[in-house]
Amino acid sequence: METDQLHSLIRSAESLIGFWWQDDRKNWCAYCGIPMRRRAGVGKPLPLSKATRDHIVPRVYAPGLHTLPCCLECNRAKGTQSVAEFLSSEYFAEKRKRKHRHQWPLPHLWFVAGLSYLKKSYTLNGEMRKDQSKKTACRT
Repeated sequence: METDQLHSLIRSAESLIGFWWQDDRKNWCAYCGIPMRRRAGVGKPLPLSKATRDHIVPRVYAPGLHTLPCCLECNRAKGTQSVAEFLSSEYFAEKRKRKHRHQWPLPHLWFVAGLSYLKKSYTLNGEMRKDQSKKTACRT
């Protein structure tokens, strides 16, 4: 797939899912659907319902790409797992049994995960092209 085609595909996919931080989805955990708290009391331990952002592609592999609204409990449980690993985990299966009305549908979670990995490959492709052009410029 050409870089321009990949970029176009990413833009189309992003427009389909929208930006969760601009709508009501930011108030609930995408994985388990619980309402999340924005703040914790001063000097108190963080509640498991504290709002966080989960990096779909773990930061150790790709800092700053797509994130999902996620409660502290689910974020800690996912850790450095990929979305595929997390969605297949016993923890996730147990959480989904509760069927909270605000949890994201599984196809949406898989779609966002796929989009994130596409975007990472696009970024890597761009970095490789820059490196190749620098090497070519050094030879001349």
